Amino acid sequence: MNRRWHSYIDHVLLIVLAVSCYLLFFHRLGDVGMLGPDEPRYAGVARAMFQSGDYITPRLNGQPWFEKPVLMYWGAALGYKLFGVNEMGARFPSALSATFCVMLIFWCGRRLWNSTVGFMAALITASSVGFMAFARAASMDMPLTACLTAALVFFLVGVSDGTSTRRRWFYLFYAAIGLGVLAKGPVAFLLPAISLFCFLWIRGAWDEWRTWHPEGVWIALLVALPWYIACTWMNGYEFIRVFIINHNLARFASTVHGHQRPIYFYLPVVLLLTFPWTYMLIPTLRRHFARNEQLIAWWAIVPFVFFSLSGSKLPGYILPMVPSVALLCARELLQPSSSRTFKVATYIEAGTMAFIGVAFGFYGTMINIDPHVSGMLIAVITFSMAIMLSLIALWLTPRFLAAFNATAIVALVLVATSFVFPRFDRTETMKPWEQALGPIVPPGQMVFLYRPARWMEYGLQFYRNNNAMGVGSPEELSGVIGQSRVLCIAEDKTLDELTRQGKLDIEVVHTIGNQTAFWVWHVE
Repeated sequence: MNRRWHSYIDHVLLIVLAVSCYLLFFHRLGDVGMLGPDEPRYAGVARAMFQSGDYITPRLNGQPWFEKPVLMYWGAALGYKLFGVNEMGARFPSALSATFCVMLIFWCGRRLWNSTVGFMAALITASSVGFMAFARAASMDMPLTACLTAALVFFLVGVSDGTSTRRRWFYLFYAAIGLGVLAKGPVAFLLPAISLFCFLWIRGAWDEWRTWHPEGVWIALLVALPWYIACTWMNGYEFIRVFIINHNLARFASTVHGHQRPIYFYLPVVLLLTFPWTYMLIPTLRRHFARNEQLIAWWAIVPFVFFSLSGSKLPGYILPMVPSVALLCARELLQPSSSRTFKVATYIEAGTMAFIGVAFGFYGTMINIDPHVSGMLIAVITFSMAIMLSLIALWLTPRFLAAFNATAIVALVLVATSFVFPRFDRTETMKPWEQALGPIVPPGQMVFLYRPARWMEYGLQFYRNNNAMGVGSPEELSGVIGQSRVLCIAEDKTLDELTRQGKLDIEVVHTIGNQTAFWVWHVE
């Protein structure tokens, strides 16, 4: 009876997690247009693969594009097959990878400790703000995180398994690393290798690696190398030069690709990625870590330190930390009473909510961030949450904090996807132009963008199937006009500059937000 009851509880917990993953990752996933410069680029590369049938060479605007490996493109091609060539299809691999992560963490926590720990760790993972945001974006970071999380989980289960199935878990560990190399390159091998080296070093058990079935490295190579060999065979040294040398070695060792940040850049990033659970690290780090928890800690520490030393820094680089942090913090939320450190952590979370309310409610114009929502509304909501968090710290146990945080994040996502995110389309994406340009120009005609931001150019290229091009000066625009007129899009500030050019005349045909479409031609 007891076993049957536990099985029933496990099924209920799985259903709760599945519903949470749908609401947090998949609900209205394709409603917002491609954001930033990266989403439309990655989606465009995947579309080229899907339409051409060439699943070896990534191409952007018809040209080989070797900035990233291929796993996300394959996943997006599957998304296009299932949902069509659209935002939902492009973001599908990230949402699916995030769901896979959450379920893996639940299974890992259940196997190593119990179902409640697994459920709490999975809930923390799913409802962390940064994790949820990357789950809804077309990027390589979430597939890599899923692969490294799988590697961690299979390794933990393997080292804890004394039966004949131990070998199988280690082979799955190496296979996950191979997939990670397909997701984002050699970093998927380096991070686990450094983490395991530190794990051995701190324990002083240097010979333990022999029990990890190192022959399984061949499995990682068999998973990852075929695509790398095929891409090199088809594209020659150019692939090695661009991907390995330029976008891996040079990206780490220099700032040639930009993204230069101070060494402490990832301190606030960690707070954002794991919010609202961030401050549970305070009581967690006071606890003595057993062997498995030591390995989990290294799996979180190494990405943070490694990328803090990198010349280029972006928030998504340390996303693989989040599931590890969740596994470490989960047990603190199951304590029967509130410790002093738990109260401190909850008060700090309450203070953070109040700070957010003050920042957006009273100084929104000064911080130059447009949340597309009334600042006073944000202030009212965050102040109310700060009060409730303070009450939890005063009188309630950690389980109430877990329920409050998870419910708040789910509610936030439902409200944001229904009422806030759609407002971004007019100001932050080029999606509205897909329909607006239909009656003005045929699908195959080139549309030019005058001095566009990168997200504008890449976004319009995605929505017009590469029939869009940016021009950076009046002279360049004059060169593409020739003897006829062309359709151009510009932001208001650059349009004013163009109207002062005496040799060009324009006719405005449509306006969306601060962008204007106009015909332009040479003055006779």
